[in-house]
Amino acid sequence: MKYIYYINRFKLLKHTDQIIKRLEKVSAEFNRDYEIVVNDSVEDAKNNIKKFKDTEYIITAVGGDGSINLVLNNLIGTKNIISFVPHGTGNDFCRACFENMENGIHDVDIIRINDRYFINVACFGIDADIANDDNFIHNRFIPESMRYNAGVVYYFLTYKARKMKIECDGETIDQDFTTVVAANSQYYGGGYRVAPESLIDDGQMEVYAVDKLNKIKMASIILSMKDASHLNNPALKVFKTKKAVISSDKPIRANFDGEPLEADRFELEIIPKGFKVEFNKDFINRVKLK
Repeated sequence: MKYIYYINRFKLLKHTDQIIKRLEKVSAEFNRDYEIVVNDSVEDAKNNIKKFKDTEYIITAVGGDGSINLVLNNLIGTKNIISFVPHGTGNDFCRACFENMENGIHDVDIIRINDRYFINVACFGIDADIANDDNFIHNRFIPESMRYNAGVVYYFLTYKARKMKIECDGETIDQDFTTVVAANSQYYGGGYRVAPESLIDDGQMEVYAVDKLNKIKMASIILSMKDASHLNNPALKVFKTKKAVISSDKPIRANFDGEPLEADRFELEIIPKGFKVEFNKDFINRVKLK
């Protein structure tokens, strides 16, 4: 099956040529039939992906979770298969795959959020504010591994809880929340293990909602997400469901797979086995930059 390496130069910047050389070298060793598509702008990326709506290729997103999301949203319903080579600040879906997935082609769940789709995590509240803030997430003067943490520190000091309503499985909770996360996979924010029990092929999403907290308790639960010990925190509510609605009296910001979204109502629904993903740990390890 032919591979299409989908590369966004406007994201990879100075690393683009180096990654292309690695792709060419390792693909030859793996005897792959392939084509490299390089996009120099967001407009290029959106236009070029549409060329593959009628194909049956393995479309490999080279980049972070946002690059995977772009491919997913444009090729859902086609016969293509998604693959990826991680690079950048957000590689949380890849991290979960390395821990839980064997090499091969897998049917995975995706989640619809209004008229869009995501494969990893959507967040609302403080996490969305952090993820949507380019002052931190794409700041070249902050090391990639520290960008999300820098945002955490800033919004920890300035954040005010958001009033949101969560509806799922006949239950409604209407109150102030520090954050709400809808998870199809385990990680977000560059390694925060927010949903340690979540699997990408179990036919359900997990919703994690954290009550309004004072600064000390907020810091405690944020830090505890690194090792998943937040599950024992009484301020946390967890729902396992197939559908959920998250709404607010006024528009709030959300972030799904690294992509921003703003609305006053978000309808979420799991799509079991909604897409095929090809995973090859050996190929990824050979190509990705250390």
